[in-house]
Amino acid sequence: MKQKETVIRHAGKVVSVSGSQLKVEILAQTACAGCHARAVCGASDGRTRVIPVRRQDDGSIAVGDDVDVIIRQGQGFKAVLIAYLIPLFILLVLLLTLPMFFENELVTGLGALGFVALYYLVLAQFRDKLNSGFIFTVEKKK
Repeated sequence: MKQKETVIRHAGKVVSVSGSQLKVEILAQTACAGCHARAVCGASDGRTRVIPVRRQDDGSIAVGDDVDVIIRQGQGFKAVLIAYLIPLFILLVLLLTLPMFFENELVTGLGALGFVALYYLVLAQFRDKLNSGFIFTVEKKK
């Protein structure tokens, strides 16, 4: 028997509907959003984000509908890898190897940060190609 795939769900509200795309506003909460100290903590900003979702419904979803935005858990791990783990690895490797070539710690630190910034610039250039690899779906709340 096939095991049910784990998914990540975020509640949202449809803000626009076009022919082949929905735009859904979700509340981006940090892991500590439920903490009693969140009022004084800068980490729990609770900003909203608009997510474009390829439309796959029967036309029943309209602006203002409450929906769940769903992504497979494996795609979430892929996003974490691309956004956080690879840059961390680049930073650590460069911080450990650049001192072999440069004696100045300032040059080493700025060089490592520069390469991480370059990594993010390359990601920005290939944003559309990366976005096509992440498939969001929506389910209308009943």
